Amino acid sequence: MSEVNEIKATKKIGDVEKEATIAYDFGGNLDEAVKLFGATVVYANFVRSSVITAQAAMRRYLEDGLDGAAIAAKMEGWKPGTPIERVIDPIAATIAKFGKMDPAAQAALLAQLQALKA
Repeated sequence: MSEVNEIKATKKIGDVEKEATIAYDFGGNLDEAVKLFGATVVYANFVRSSVITAQAAMRRYLEDGLDGAAIAAKMEGWKPGTPIERVIDPIAATIAKFGKMDPAAQAALLAQLQALKA
């Protein structure tokens, strides 16, 4: 059974928010999608989407201060379509971001931390 999806896109052009909507039949399941588009297209889009999801997770891990080996270990059990563990260490995240801050922002953060200590 085919499934028609509504696809909506918005774009601000100048001061005007524009919008377009289309209805598109992707098929209702894998077999229908393969019939509509072919196995090569379905597989290529699956891989492309999975790579983007993995890259996003890896970037979050880099922001958290993990190195390549730790990221590889975390990604080892990942399967496309399943949630990726997101344990955020606020101290590690702050330290990682601190080095990217300009000197004024670093000084302001240090002053805030000192004020909390007092």
